[in-house]
Amino acid sequence: MDLTEFLLISILGWCYVVTHVHGYCTFTIPQDESKKPKMYTKIGSRKTPIRTDEISFRIQGDDVISMACDTHPDQATGSIDLKCIGTDLYVDSLKLRSHPQFSCYPIEWTLYESSKQFDWCPTPLASFLLARPVNETVFEYLAGVCYNTEQQQIQNLYYAAAHQLSKHKYPARLENYFPSAEIKDILQKYVPRRIYSSYFNNVEIQYWLQFSQYENHSLIQDPNLYRNVFHKFGGLLELDWWPNLRSGNWRLYEQALREHIDTDGEIYDILAGVSGSIAVPYYGNASHENYTMIDVTYWNDQKIPLYVWHCLKSPKENGRDFVVIGVNSAFSDFYREKDLIFCPDICHKINWLETVQITFRYKTMGLIFCCDAEEVKMSKNLDRFPLPLTPDKNVA
Repeated sequence: MDLTEFLLISILGWCYVVTHVHGYCTFTIPQDESKKPKMYTKIGSRKTPIRTDEISFRIQGDDVISMACDTHPDQATGSIDLKCIGTDLYVDSLKLRSHPQFSCYPIEWTLYESSKQFDWCPTPLASFLLARPVNETVFEYLAGVCYNTEQQQIQNLYYAAAHQLSKHKYPARLENYFPSAEIKDILQKYVPRRIYSSYFNNVEIQYWLQFSQYENHSLIQDPNLYRNVFHKFGGLLELDWWPNLRSGNWRLYEQALREHIDTDGEIYDILAGVSGSIAVPYYGNASHENYTMIDVTYWNDQKIPLYVWHCLKSPKENGRDFVVIGVNSAFSDFYREKDLIFCPDICHKINWLETVQITFRYKTMGLIFCCDAEEVKMSKNLDRFPLPLTPDKNVA
């Protein structure tokens, strides 16, 4: 490899492997979404995005594919053109001589304390930014974290969910906030934990907790988002999940949401949060017809949330804001339904939930209901339920 070729490849941050087969050229890209380059096919003078889950590609002779990385968005030269001539693959005018795969440097996100409180995260809660510097004065923001430092539990997380080719990668309005102190050693400071029945002196609570088997998992349950980005933040984003809800109806909801986003080309700013505290039946010396519901708390007033919810805000024109709410309780049979479902359920009116919402009232899979965001706000049944500032419209 001559010096000119080496410098070009180094500047763009690419690693190359090429396999030569007669009549066409092949190459691969990583499985890891954070390292995948964006790819475009050239048709005449225009570029058309390539949307694919494949990791192996073939270029026919004389075809051209363009690639770009988001790792260094301030670089004007952050893209390359691949051209197959005969059985040889070229980057711009340089012939490749080895056999690598095309890969971007992964984007690294850092946790910062926000210079001011989020509008939806009032004092004494802590406002954190997951961000990265683009240059000396500009940052990109992956998410905003609202955290209860006294209870050592997440309150909510503000992030974006979009289809593969969308330019709307990060949530609107976080640019109104700026990083201050960097939070280092996240995995040591926010350690994943597990709740054990032995934490409780009350024998009845011990019994109910053994039965329900709550587990600590991330508030982010979209497999792609978790695996590619949010798994790196340890216990910061975790809560006590009832397994039946997490692997039951909530999983069906998350799958439907991801399919809707990818198939319909949708985008959302999502405020994901937790609210309330589960309660378990307590009989004491009373008969089994008479019981009271007592809250479950442990350690520093930590609670198992009663609700896990998503407030979905569409930045598009005429987008409707609504909330999907999961009941994170193994004990819903001990509640009156109206004490759990506190607003008119509109799940059946949301087209992309039509096929999965039929099980949302199966208690063994975790109850789920959907409400207009303003209805939820007025009900005041979700602790500190906020609505972020209205994002800019006309994004894609």
